[in-house]
Amino acid sequence: MPILSLPEAQRLIVNHCPALTAETVPLPEASGRVAAQAIKAARAVPDFARSTMDGYAVNSRNLTGGPDPVSLLITGEIAAGTTDLPRLTGKSAITIMTGGALPPGANQIVPFERCRKKDGMVLVNTPPHPKAFIRARGTDLAVGQTIVRAGTKIEAQHLPLLAESGLAQVSVIARPELAIICTGSELLDTQNTPEAGQIVGGNRFLLASLIGSAGADSRDFGLVADDCDRIVTALKKALHGPSHGVITTGGMGPGNYDLLPQAFAKLGIDPLYTALTVRPGRSTMFGLYGNKPIFALPGPPPAVFLLFHELILPALRTMQGQRRPLLPLLRATLTAPVLLKKAGLLNLKGAVLRPKGKSLTVRPTRKNEAANAIIHLPPNRKHLLAGENVSLRPCDPNLL
Repeated sequence: MPILSLPEAQRLIVNHCPALTAETVPLPEASGRVAAQAIKAARAVPDFARSTMDGYAVNSRNLTGGPDPVSLLITGEIAAGTTDLPRLTGKSAITIMTGGALPPGANQIVPFERCRKKDGMVLVNTPPHPKAFIRARGTDLAVGQTIVRAGTKIEAQHLPLLAESGLAQVSVIARPELAIICTGSELLDTQNTPEAGQIVGGNRFLLASLIGSAGADSRDFGLVADDCDRIVTALKKALHGPSHGVITTGGMGPGNYDLLPQAFAKLGIDPLYTALTVRPGRSTMFGLYGNKPIFALPGPPPAVFLLFHELILPALRTMQGQRRPLLPLLRATLTAPVLLKKAGLLNLKGAVLRPKGKSLTVRPTRKNEAANAIIHLPPNRKHLLAGENVSLRPCDPNLL
């Protein structure tokens, strides 16, 4: 089987992870979900002309703007939420609060600070300015106007518009779920105290967090010892359950205890690739069990983090119907040198990305520092200097 490049593997994964079916959810559950179709306003926002200031509703024909103020009789009051609106007639004014509906006969608002009240009258020398301080019907949204495009994530800021436009529920793509299986006889659970040669398995927590951050759910199938039959049993349980795909960690090297290729074979899974020209990731597999994708990753958590963003995140975004499953590569300037042990393959390295004016700077992460980007280091370089430009992929789409 040929060894694929990273872009070839990404295209292969995206092509084999179609969008899930649509479902309808109530508005409180819509934030973070991906719109299955264009979500359009069912009614105008705002649905009536309203005042944007505390003041007086007037008719501009009664105003002159001259040196002598016009006296208008105050005939009523409108608070925000008032539905029984008085009509403005003759040379009169109606007190109105911010958000109050514009009464019939009025076409201008005069703020309190631009007039003076005296003996039941309001004295105004403001010039006529129709529509002043009035938010017209449909200013924010017309009926049928798109609020969220298909394949776009519904953000918290969308919710007020969706609610105001008369939508109590929306159609979204079903939330993907991935099963997690971490293999390795050396792995212990968190409540155990490791002895020499043992470690606490942390990949299950790392992957659950990354999957959740991607808007998906995870199902933890625990730690599985380096035994092919046990691995096959765990895989069968995960693949026959409700999860839409499976991620495994460990068991992917050339050693005697690297058993994932054997487990794939016992389950009749033909891998679509078994190695990539990328470090880390040379030992990784991707296959299908029916229509369920299976990702076999190496065991070290730093490698799991990098390969999740490059291989699994595009799959999850595709399953959610997102318009751009693969975040684009950007260019940034190194602020620290990079020295690699080996060249010959594309090297992925966790990094800290920061904006600097209209450009971007990046440096490799320090020990135990969280990464927000992944530098793509060219295969023909072992040493890169500060000041050189490099390609990188942000881990968070909001960094774009």
